[in-house]
Amino acid sequence: MERMFLYGTLCHLPLLARVLNRPAGTLDTLPARLPDHAVRLADGEGFPLILPEPGAEAEGLLVSGLTAEDRARLDYYEGGYGFGHDEVTVETAAGPVAAGIYARARSGIAPTAAWDPDAWRARWGDLVTEAAGEVMLGYPDRPPEQNARRDRMMLARAASTLRARAPGPASLRKPTRPGDVVETGRAQPYANFFAVEEYTFRHTRFDGRMSDQMVRAAFLTGDAATVLPYDPARDAVLLIEQLRVGPYARGDSQVWSVEAIAGLIDPGESPEETVRREAVEEAGLTLGALHRCYGYYPSPGAKAEYIYSFVGEADLGAEAGGLGGLAAEGEDIRGHVVAFDRAMELIGTGEIGNAPLILSLLWLARHRETNQRPA
Repeated sequence: MERMFLYGTLCHLPLLARVLNRPAGTLDTLPARLPDHAVRLADGEGFPLILPEPGAEAEGLLVSGLTAEDRARLDYYEGGYGFGHDEVTVETAAGPVAAGIYARARSGIAPTAAWDPDAWRARWGDLVTEAAGEVMLGYPDRPPEQNARRDRMMLARAASTLRARAPGPASLRKPTRPGDVVETGRAQPYANFFAVEEYTFRHTRFDGRMSDQMVRAAFLTGDAATVLPYDPARDAVLLIEQLRVGPYARGDSQVWSVEAIAGLIDPGESPEETVRREAVEEAGLTLGALHRCYGYYPSPGAKAEYIYSFVGEADLGAEAGGLGGLAAEGEDIRGHVVAFDRAMELIGTGEIGNAPLILSLLWLARHRETNQRPA
């Protein structure tokens, strides 16, 4: 049995329990302090560093009774982010105790402000705890460094999961109740920027019986948001065009796609914030009022992606359109300002074959008369 002194995110017991894969109530913890050390937020990161600082005290938790498996899981979780193991003596109410500690083993990240665990817990606690479930799906086979490279996408998917847990309507469809889906296995055979997960489960049938055990796979991305800029005074919309790997992979004769502005929802960001950011990045456009169109799964039989679509009011004058996109992300985007009727014609010819754009244009066809302003 081992003891570890934890001073940062792992002091959040739900996160620690997720990493160790055991209930928080089984953990033996005690408040502890490490003299002559301070805990500082790592610059540009969501975790802290512990540094020597004469006269300071680093507060944390002493966790006792850790098994070899517990240590292996902690090593895996912390090792991917460049933390190595060291030995320290911490102060507790019962006196000094020797314990292990995870300290930053790699250079290159600077400390900044004092670590505020309450502020971190309020903003990031649930999100990081949920993401830890995906991190630990790779234990012990996936190289832990790969988790650090995938950190942003895992947090984005965790945020998607938390949004998805909000109660949804079930007036026609079968309500989902506890025990309706009994999962007996989960694996992640592919994990990079995107991921694929496989689930082994049974579920209640419409006749009340349980189904046979089945295996299903899903392609995982984060949630996305789209916006169709619309100028009511000109009755015009802004469409963007870019090469898309989906049509290329299908062997489509036309690999440039006409779309609405779109992007993945960043961790800690709302769908509305996403579309306003993406409008600036992709089209140099500042949006006015946003109108929620729909929220939907584009392909629920195979993809976990959920899309929030908006129409955003904008001034589509002479400065709108042209080339855009973030060079750092390899984006090469062209914007087109077209009359609304022309956009609807492009749906009919098939030149617009992008589902979020089609849905947004159909929503606008239904609602635009009530929003039009005089030219």
